[in-house]
Amino acid sequence: MEIAEQLKRRFIESVILRRGKSEITKGNIHLTAHHLIFIPDAVAGVGELWMLYSNVNNIEKRITAGPSVLTLRCRSLVVFQLEFKCAEDCMDVFNAVDTLARPASEEDLYPFFFRPRNTLPTVDGVDLQKEIERLGGKDALRISSVNEDFKVCTSYPEKVIVPVGVSDDFLKRSSKFRQHGRFPVVSYFHEPNGAVLMRSGQPHCGPNNHRCSQDEAILNATLARHRRGHIIDTRSASTAQQHKQRGGGVEVEAHYPQWRRHNCGLESLENVLDSYTRLMDACADSTSSMGTWLSRLAGSCWMSHVSVLLQAAQQVVQCIDSEAGCVLVHGIAGWDSTLQVSALAQVILDPHCRTLIGFQHLIEREWVLPGHPFSLRCGHTSVTSRTERAPLFVMFLDAVHQVMRQYPCSFEFTERFLMKLFEHAYSSEFGTFLGNSERERKAMDVTKKTFSLWSHFSQDSVAMEYVNPAYYKNSTVLSPSTAPPSIELWRELYLRLFHGSADDDAALIQARHVEQRLSDAKASVEEKKRELEKLQQVALKRSQVTAA
Repeated sequence: MEIAEQLKRRFIESVILRRGKSEITKGNIHLTAHHLIFIPDAVAGVGELWMLYSNVNNIEKRITAGPSVLTLRCRSLVVFQLEFKCAEDCMDVFNAVDTLARPASEEDLYPFFFRPRNTLPTVDGVDLQKEIERLGGKDALRISSVNEDFKVCTSYPEKVIVPVGVSDDFLKRSSKFRQHGRFPVVSYFHEPNGAVLMRSGQPHCGPNNHRCSQDEAILNATLARHRRGHIIDTRSASTAQQHKQRGGGVEVEAHYPQWRRHNCGLESLENVLDSYTRLMDACADSTSSMGTWLSRLAGSCWMSHVSVLLQAAQQVVQCIDSEAGCVLVHGIAGWDSTLQVSALAQVILDPHCRTLIGFQHLIEREWVLPGHPFSLRCGHTSVTSRTERAPLFVMFLDAVHQVMRQYPCSFEFTERFLMKLFEHAYSSEFGTFLGNSERERKAMDVTKKTFSLWSHFSQDSVAMEYVNPAYYKNSTVLSPSTAPPSIELWRELYLRLFHGSADDDAALIQARHVEQRLSDAKASVEEKKRELEKLQQVALKRSQVTAA
């Protein structure tokens, strides 16, 4: 059955839309194969509302003899209420949204049907060779095609960066020793001291302390003479030990004598999801007293999880930058908390990752290509169970936001850019975050059949919306505080429940005015600098003439 054929009705008249604290609009609803479109009556300054069904996280109905109400809680953390004159209208819209919000297949999602009005620029994917050259690692790193056709590891891309002295045969043998075949690959090269950041799945040491000499050689290939390495295990020591009894575990010290082990204690998927759910419940509570609300917020433990993630990334940075040590990061599978820590460490270490284009490349290199299961963790389809969902990507974005708060001039992009990435990860017209791996995206032909989010952001008119006018390139390694007073609730994102579109638009307009004034001030400063340089040159010439 075609998607559109599942719609009983396409047009519903006389609907009242409520959003935010007090915004009420009257109009009509059009239902399409992928959108609920609210068209207001002729009211100045009020535009249409286009909402993807896939953006709906939860839909509640209140059927009465009089007006009936639908409450739509969106994954973008906003809430809409629709009031209908009769129960029949309400039920028809409820059934349409409830049926189409989570299709059984990702190929039924909107990105496969979206066609932009204007031609989008062509954006090349991440060029690994250019990345190696940018980092200054061309003598230490190489690109391996050992995973061509995804034969060695189904969740890795076909090309990966590895130490230059490691053969493909060693990589194949290591893949049999690591969880899901995820052998150690290089994420980052620190040019000032030659330290390397790698990531992988957990080793299959088991209770009998199994070993793999090729895996040991891969890690040791990154170590210069007398240099030690650090293994950052994102799990707690007790959790790692439990996995060891089930065949996983940690690298045996006797087999990796040059490597020190550290445990970070990041929580399981289940605990992270539970924490996020409690955070959302607390943020939606507008009736409790201040004391009760703050208690609920603290009880969610969300900000504690963000703090632990920041601490783990800081430990990686400390090992690489301060101790000149190579680092291997892994948890269990190597596609969840491992990517969080690896990507966040690079934001702190590498100023390029704090630029607009650099951060996009980071998301592509450290989240999309390495096989973070976006489809499962974000619940793109109806076949995803709750146990497979977890807001790991938004936790990473939250951690980046905490760093941005402490270094507001060191990032070329604004927090609105992070919020936009959050929205697109869950519900989008673009295909960038579809699938669970490059292999799945290739099978769905995502590159040819959908448009890239990065192409959208590459348009000058779009990019300018997210540029930080106060940005000043900071080439140093950052040192964000992880102390409890330094970690704050991301109000602009999590408290959107209390903001209607009018509030958002007003805030956006005000922010753009401020940004324009800052931009004008920076331009004025640059002009004064040029004038000063000219005057200095004139003064120098006059002094030379006088001396002659």
